[in-house]
Amino acid sequence: MDRNVPLKTFEQPLNERIRACLRLDHLFSRIDHHLQSPSRDDTLCTVLLLLEAADVLSRIDIKRELIKELERQQARLMKVPDTPGVDREKLNALLEKQEGLIKALHAYHAQPGAHLKNHELLNAVRQRASIPGALCEFDIAGLHYWLGLSPEERREDIDVWLEPFTDIRHANEMVIDLIRNSVDTMSVTAEDGFLQQSIESATPYQLLRVLVDEDTVCYPEISAGKHRFTVRFMTLDRENGHPRQVHEDIEFRLALCRL
Repeated sequence: MDRNVPLKTFEQPLNERIRACLRLDHLFSRIDHHLQSPSRDDTLCTVLLLLEAADVLSRIDIKRELIKELERQQARLMKVPDTPGVDREKLNALLEKQEGLIKALHAYHAQPGAHLKNHELLNAVRQRASIPGALCEFDIAGLHYWLGLSPEERREDIDVWLEPFTDIRHANEMVIDLIRNSVDTMSVTAEDGFLQQSIESATPYQLLRVLVDEDTVCYPEISAGKHRFTVRFMTLDRENGHPRQVHEDIEFRLALCRL
């Protein structure tokens, strides 16, 4: 595989903590995308994604999980200053940033996302959004009045709603980025479209990453258990949405990440 070819990345979390982190990462990335546009439709998408992120945060004590993961990563990194090739200045800056985020999370005593539950309009949107087609103007006139405000006014409100998530988001990004970059990818081949490998159960792997060429006309279905993982390459019948396994050798890059 030519490493200069653009790659598509598929990821599989290997524990529940990283599963929640990836979901938050996905939601905040989509929020960033829609915030780039001042349109009413993009603003509505931003609000719905914001409420979705708050729901994810309410189902797991993500603050506690992020603190645990940051402290675990920090303990690992503090053991590598004398490793050959380590940039000590960058390492110290990273450790300092981790320490700052740990302190900020400890100082945040509210339930993440709780501030949105005190907002009457957002509560109305949350309740109506679960009903198909129920965000029409006649269903929730206040929402459409707000969407009719200037882009600057809407963005001002959204920034206020997003601000309490700042430390959790930065901590989440640091955790995920460090894990993603913890190992180099290796070139492997899925013979007849299928690969299965054992996992050392004593090693706390956290994330499986599969990278395929941008022009590859199939996608990986990834499953992982405590002792092994499988990657099965599939193609999709666009007419009926039915997936079928590819029966040819597929070369791709693989990373089994842990820190």
